[in-house]
Amino acid sequence: MNFKLQPTAVFFLAGAISFLLATPAHGQSPTTEERLQRLESEMENLRKENAELRRDLATAGQSAVKIAGHESTLTLGGMLQVQADALDKGDARFASGNDRIYLRRARINVAGKFKDDFQFRVETEFAGTLGESTGLRAQMTDGYINWSRYEFANIRVGQFKTGYGFEQLASDPKLFTIERSLANDRLTLGRQIGLQVAGDVFDQALSYSVGVFNGSGVNTSANDNDAFTWTGRVSGVAWQGRIANQDARVTVGTNAYATKDTSLGSQPGEFGFDSTPGGSRDNIFFGQRIGTGVDAQLKLGGFDLWAEYLHTRFKPSTDIPFNTFDADGWYVLASYFVVPKELQASLKFESFDPDRRIDGNSTDTWTLGLNYLMKGDDLKLMANYLLTDAAGQPDDRQKVILRLQTVF
Repeated sequence: MNFKLQPTAVFFLAGAISFLLATPAHGQSPTTEERLQRLESEMENLRKENAELRRDLATAGQSAVKIAGHESTLTLGGMLQVQADALDKGDARFASGNDRIYLRRARINVAGKFKDDFQFRVETEFAGTLGESTGLRAQMTDGYINWSRYEFANIRVGQFKTGYGFEQLASDPKLFTIERSLANDRLTLGRQIGLQVAGDVFDQALSYSVGVFNGSGVNTSANDNDAFTWTGRVSGVAWQGRIANQDARVTVGTNAYATKDTSLGSQPGEFGFDSTPGGSRDNIFFGQRIGTGVDAQLKLGGFDLWAEYLHTRFKPSTDIPFNTFDADGWYVLASYFVVPKELQASLKFESFDPDRRIDGNSTDTWTLGLNYLMKGDDLKLMANYLLTDAAGQPDDRQKVILRLQTVF
C-alpha cells in the first residue's frame, strides 16, 4: 500500500523507533522480534490515520449534490430576502401602508454545464412580490439552455430576462437600493419565454443581444397571437482610464422592443386600460407597444453613478376607447462606499409618468439608502428611506424598508 507520511508523523515515528530500541522492558530487554512487531504495529496505525485523513479531505471537496446526468459540473444555490416596511403606503406597488414583515424573495436554483459548451439553469421562486399575498406558491423564474461556443454569439432558449432595461438586467442581490425604480417595473418586459443571441465583440468592449419572445409574460407558454416580441440591446465601454489615482470607467447602453398584443392582461392600473368600450377598467391591453431606452454608468473607485430613461408608446386597437399615448420614466442613482467593501450609502431620485397627456399623474420618489455588507452581497443588511409624491395620495409620503439578504 502506498502512503505519504507528514513531517510530524516522520518525527513521531523516528522518536518511537529510538525509544523502542533504547528502552528496556521491566525485568528484561525486548528481543529483536518484539521490536519489529512493535514497529509494524506503529506503521499500521500510521497507515490507517493517513487513509482516514485522505478520505476526510476528499469528502470536504465534494458537493452534496449528486450528479444524475453527464454534465461536467453541477451547482446548487439560492437566495433569501427577508423584508419589512413601515409608515405610509409609498408608490403603487405597495398595496397599503400597513406595517409588515414578509419574504421578498426566496429562491432555489440549479445550474450546470457540459463539456460541449452547453450550460443550463433552473430557478424556482417560493416568494417574490411586493403585494400583500395571502398565500405563497412556487413558480419558475429562470429555465434555459445556453450554447456558448462562440463568445460573439451565445444562443439561449427558454425563460430568462429579456435584453431591455439596464436596471432590470442588474442582478437582484447586487442592487444598490432595495427596490428597482417604478418606471423599470412598469415599462420593461421582465422574464419571457423565447430565444436570444448575445455576445461580446472588440475584446468585450461592446456587448449586444437580440431576442424573440412570445411576449405573453412570465411562465406563460402560450402566445396571444401570431406575432412575436422583438428586443435588442447594445452597450459598451465609452471611456476607461484613471481619475485622481483611481480606476474609472464610463459605460453606455441603448435598447428597444416592439410587440403586438391581442389580449395582454394584468397590466398596471395606472394605465387605465379597458378592453370593452363603456365597461369598467379591466387592465387588458389590445394593440401595439414600442419601447426605447438609454442608460449610462460611471464607476470611479468606490463611487457609482447610474442614470436611465425609458419610454413606451402605446397604440391601442381602434375598437377600444383610447388614442395613442406615451409613458416614460427615469432615475439617477449615486452610491459610495463610506467604508470600503463594507458600508455603502446611496441616493436616488426617480420619476414615472404613465400617460404624458395627463398633468399631475406622475410619481416622484427620493430614496436614501445604507447598506452593510457583512460578507459582500452574500450577506447584506439594507435600509431605505423613501419620500414619495404619488398621484391620488397626499404629498411627501414617507416609507421605511429594511432587508436582510443571504445568497448561498
